Amino acid sequence: MPSPADIDPNHVYSLVELIDIAQRRNPSTRVAWEQARQAAINVGIARAAYLPALTASAVAGWEHFATPFPSNLVPQGFIVYNAQEFIPQLAVNYLLFDFGGRSAAVEAAGQLSIAGNVAFTAAHQQLIYNVARAYFTLDGADAALRAARQALADAKVVQQSAEALFGRGLNTIVDVQLARRTTAQAQYDLAQADTAQHDAMYTLLAAMDLPPTTKLRVANAADRPLPPRTARAVDDVLSAALRQRPDLLANVAKLRASDAEIAAARSALFPKALLSANVQGNIGRLNVNNSPYSGVVQPQGAALLKFEWPLYTGGLLQNKLTLAQSKREEAEAALKERTDQALREVALAYDQVDTGLQQYDAVIALQTASEAAFHSASDSYAHGVGTLADATSAQTGLASARAAVARAHAQSLINGAALAFATGELTSSEDFASPPPR
Repeated sequence: MPSPADIDPNHVYSLVELIDIAQRRNPSTRVAWEQARQAAINVGIARAAYLPALTASAVAGWEHFATPFPSNLVPQGFIVYNAQEFIPQLAVNYLLFDFGGRSAAVEAAGQLSIAGNVAFTAAHQQLIYNVARAYFTLDGADAALRAARQALADAKVVQQSAEALFGRGLNTIVDVQLARRTTAQAQYDLAQADTAQHDAMYTLLAAMDLPPTTKLRVANAADRPLPPRTARAVDDVLSAALRQRPDLLANVAKLRASDAEIAAARSALFPKALLSANVQGNIGRLNVNNSPYSGVVQPQGAALLKFEWPLYTGGLLQNKLTLAQSKREEAEAALKERTDQALREVALAYDQVDTGLQQYDAVIALQTASEAAFHSASDSYAHGVGTLADATSAQTGLASARAAVARAHAQSLINGAALAFATGELTSSEDFASPPPR
């Protein structure tokens, strides 16, 4: 399967470009957009109840029928009618008063429209975070792959030293075999790192809704500054999240919509006043018992004030009110559940930013110490002074430290994006255009 037309296999894509491509291609945002449009259309439907309904109709046809008639007037005891008719009509119906039913319906539709809009925002934020997380994971996998290649090269250096010392009679074949085992282990670790890098690339392609065979080159994030340590108090971060997270705003709007639906259901228990009017004409002709056809073409009309009050509906309206009240309880419980979950997510993301940076600082120090230890142990062993155990231990320790640095760097970037997502601040791809310095 070839790469999509909007993907240049020779271009190195930044994170901002990757997010923009995903926003154009991913179906989840299109679904959310259509749902938001549908909610806005429902507002217009609800508002239409405030306007009169004007209907034009017409009936045309021919009729032949007989009807009983006093025999003292008509000997056969019935008369026969033949009619040819065309009846156009223009009717208007207007709801004058309904105890707030229309306004409640408009309010409910408006709140659901707000919920649809913020759900669209939430879908965009989720997409941005998914792409960013996949991108940083891929970058970490790339770094781990480079570390695995370097670990293999270091293992070969130790192996070459062991073979050289064996050639000079300064060690045993056991040392050579142990060094070769370490090299083979490094080769296996490299294959695992390569598999993990491929998996990370497939995850990124899936997040962007791209075919798995797409040839995609992405920019390196090694020079991207890590997120700053959290300067705000956790309570301030939690308060900000409650104010701006789109999923919480959507739940609040749904709760308000359920309040309006209760008002609409309650208004149905009260009377309504309606105005009905029509104007029509009977354009046609009629004959009786084969007499000559005759007709009167005169306009007709009526204007009526209608009063409706549902006195008994078998419990239908009361059950609708009870159902609306139950939905309100459901919406309130859903809001509380989502709020509690959001607070947990924000608190966890807030904590992981600082702990992730602490781990990164620690693993950088570990890598520096491991590099010094490896160079010393490797040089000593190459000159016949040190031991193979020290050289291989230092080599594997350095390999682990380099892999840990790759993971810690990627995880710190993911943690920063996760905190922005958890607080509702991850609003566009431009949030990754100029990362703040640490």
